[in-house]
Amino acid sequence: MPITDPEKKRIAQQARLVMRICFKCGCRNDIGASRCRKCRNPYLRLKNRNLGVKK
Repeated sequence: MPITDPEKKRIAQQARLVMRICFKCGCRNDIGASRCRKCRNPYLRLKNRNLGVKK
């Protein structure tokens, strides 16, 4: 069921897409994190935020 309310859609995208991913263990972290919460590795990347149709 698609979300039509723009405010709810913004909140859902914020929760799903704005995070950092650890290179070592793949754990999801807060956007402001400087180290992984699971393995304490400092190498984090931003989550890929490309929206579109899955292939």
